[in-house]
This record gives sequence, C-alpha cells and structure tokens, in this order.
Amino acid sequence: MFGYIIPDEAALSKEAQARYRTAYCGLCRRTGVLHGLPGRLTLSYDLTFLNLLLCSLYQEPEDWTAECGHCPVHPIRRQDWRYAAPTDYCADMGVLLHYYNARDKWQDDHSLAGLGYMKILAARCPAAEARWPRQAEAIRDCLARLAEYEAAGSEDLDAVSGCFGELMAELFDYRSDRWSDELRSIGMQMGKFIYLLDAYDDLPRDERKNAYNPLRSLSRRPGYEEEMREIFELLLAGCAAGFERLPCVEDVDLLRNILYSGVWLRYNIRRAQQQKKAAKGSAQQQKMPPTP
Repeated sequence: MFGYIIPDEAALSKEAQARYRTAYCGLCRRTGVLHGLPGRLTLSYDLTFLNLLLCSLYQEPEDWTAECGHCPVHPIRRQDWRYAAPTDYCADMGVLLHYYNARDKWQDDHSLAGLGYMKILAARCPAAEARWPRQAEAIRDCLARLAEYEAAGSEDLDAVSGCFGELMAELFDYRSDRWSDELRSIGMQMGKFIYLLDAYDDLPRDERKNAYNPLRSLSRRPGYEEEMREIFELLLAGCAAGFERLPCVEDVDLLRNILYSGVWLRYNIRRAQQQKKAAKGSAQQQKMPPTP
C-alpha cells in the first residue's frame, strides 16, 4: 500500500531531480541513524513527499542540513543528502507504519513474510512510539478497524478507504497547530486515494486468487472505469486544494509535480496495460473464423 505518491521525473529539471534525490537520501540516512539498517527497509516515496511537505511548511531553507558521503546502497560513489527536523519524524512514521502493517498481515493471513518483517522491526518501534504516542495509537486503531472491514468483506468504499484516510490525517498533522486542518485534509484525501488506487491496481491479481478486494462488485458494473477515474480526480483535487492553502515555498515545484502529475503515473500504467490487453483480445477475436 506504499509507493504511489511519486514524482514524475520526466517532467522535472535535472536540478529538481537532484533536489528530490537529496531529500529521499536524507530520509534514508536519518532512518538509518535512528533505526539502523533494518529501519532503512521502510523507506518510501510516500513519506519522502510528507518529508518535503513538512520541511517546506515548517523549516526555512537554512534549517536544512546538507551532507555528502557513502552509504550501504552506494558504497563507491559519494551521495548528497539533506534533512531537517521533520525528516526524523517521517523516519519514525515509516518504521511504525511498516511494523503494524506487517503485524496485521501476520495476524490476519498468517503471512510468513509479514512475521519476518514484523520481527525485524519490533525492536525499532518502542522509541518511535514514545516520541509520537498519538500517531502510534492512530496507526494501531485505524489498521485494526480496516482489518475488521476487510475480514467482513466490506465493499463500502468510503468506510474502508476512510480508515486509511484517518490514519494518514493523523500522520500529516505533525504539530497539531494552526495548519492542522489543512494538513489533515490533505492526509485524509491522500490516504483514501492510496487505499483505493492500491485496490484498483491489485484487482486483477485478487480476482485470480479469489482474495478480498473492495472494488470487486463495482468493477462488474457498467461505467466502472469512469467512476474510478472520477473518484481519483475528486480525492486528488481535495489534496491539491489543501496544499495550495499552505504557505509552502521551498521545493514547491517538487510538491506540485508529485500532486498534479506523479500521483497519476501508476494509474496510467495500469490503464495502458488494460487497454493493450483489451486491444489484443479484440484482434484475436476478429481473426477467429465465423461460427458455421
């Protein structure tokens, strides 16, 4: 359920691409400092976006710390990275999100991968929970309610996506201050978008495996694709509206690139695959000899 809030690198300048990479590497670096090498497994584009957003909102350009050096992923070539106070917060959120997500997979599906991942991260969670008890409780509660909906086979899209939306709203609300309403609105809409796009992306696989997917019945009705596109557009419009009300200046080009273009990349890939498959099926049908 991670990896959807990504930049559209083709639409970024070389300088902007480099700035994004330094923020991404900065989050990786701080996650390693706080949580060791296992913590770095939780690195995600989604939390890189949150890192950029919170740093742009709360930090001045001079508040960033810029460094350069080697890392386990790039042991030969030196890499640049930058970070600020919200980067450590995002590092903690990444560890908590992945730990409780893995725990739920083990409890619900007896996933051995979930069990292994949970054990790897278990020792990293107490410190993060102590620093951010409100967010930790929200992650636990929202994922537990989501698991109940999924176990019941719920197809109430607002209810199931709303669980993840509430979770993300709590994570975006970094300081519970005058920007809370806008940040919570962005987090809520983005959380719903991530959950529903993940379900949309996974639908063919879930159909083959006869696994739960809240879109299964909706996908069999006429106008399914148009309805999903409309839902995604409405959710992302809400994200963009909330973002534009924030006084962000630093890295605003990166943030707008992600919100207005990057978030659509995975959807566009899936639609292109579907259209190619449909065109291939239509061509094969036309080649078939007529039934006598």
